[in-house]
Amino acid sequence: MRILFQYLSGGGGGLSNIILLLGAYAREFPGDELIVVCSRGSDLEQLSPLPNVTLVTIPLGRAKEWTRFRLGMSGLRRLAATHRPDAVWSLNLGAYRRLPVPNLLAVNNPHQVYPLAITRLHPGTPLRAALLRFFFRRSLAVADAALLQTPLMADYLRKVPGAPRRVFVVPKAVEGEADVRNDPLPAALAEQLSRARDRGGRLWLYVSTALPHKNHAMILTAFDELARRESHECLVLTISAGEAEAIGGARATALLGSGRVIAAGWVRKHHLRALYGACDACVMPSLLESLSSAHLEAMEWGKPQIAADLPYARDLCGDAALYVPAETPVAWADAIADLSGDAARRDDLVTRGKARIAEFPPTWNECARRVRDGLAALL
Repeated sequence: MRILFQYLSGGGGGLSNIILLLGAYAREFPGDELIVVCSRGSDLEQLSPLPNVTLVTIPLGRAKEWTRFRLGMSGLRRLAATHRPDAVWSLNLGAYRRLPVPNLLAVNNPHQVYPLAITRLHPGTPLRAALLRFFFRRSLAVADAALLQTPLMADYLRKVPGAPRRVFVVPKAVEGEADVRNDPLPAALAEQLSRARDRGGRLWLYVSTALPHKNHAMILTAFDELARRESHECLVLTISAGEAEAIGGARATALLGSGRVIAAGWVRKHHLRALYGACDACVMPSLLESLSSAHLEAMEWGKPQIAADLPYARDLCGDAALYVPAETPVAWADAIADLSGDAARRDDLVTRGKARIAEFPPTWNECARRVRDGLAALL
């Protein structure tokens, strides 16, 4: 099978799971060919050493949205005529006109399919969010099938006018040793975590980027409340100190200064398992997700977690998380304090998490097989 995959981003970043999926596909099906169309400088260029991957890079330039528009209107048709794929597989935004071959649209962006009110959480302007939703619907209307990560996302998508009849659900996997090496933490970060532990509190990990819907302001307020109670619980964030201060202001500055918040900055995949291992539990207060790797990683790597009491989290975690109203900092502070002092409850959540994660694909190779089954069904 010959597949043309396309995703134009504004550079690297945010693509680690897509790279794992495409890499697994290429290795699992060496007789298939992947033509990967991406923006110049994208992290997808890491796939180029694979023998059955052909890379086609497109310079975005200053007029990024115009480049994406031209690709959707005519560029994908030209690429299909040149490379003659059996199917085209796009991520989030695809063709805006019918293609001569089957066309699969993968939808990982919850802003596109959740109800319109959720667009208030988009990091761009309201106009940009509205335009993205418009062009997404244009892509959806000409797609032969859609690929979602969760049943909840699939349910939302089916309500979108013009959605294709065929909808496939393929969740993520958690990377194993065959996917990513497991390196120890950088010495400076390991020392920070060690000092925090010496102060007597537990280390609570929140793996996320500094986007508005990730709800960092709320969780920083919750840890400020814990500090007022003279608790030594510590929050470990995968954003920078500058990002934390931009979100939380003087409150964040004080928490960073006291060591009750550690801003680790973005942690690469090969350090991620060590970071989970160095922490005691996880918090996941995000207001909006498709399928967050943080939930899966906590369950896979044996960490109890507290999650926002929202449909996406309950759909994903079931009884393997403790749920708290998403925008109530005092309730989060109470839940963190209670769970910190309850070893039996922590152990129970870990046990439930192990059972829950067993329902998800065990490897990225399995994810790749399920995606290929969906593509084959279109031919």
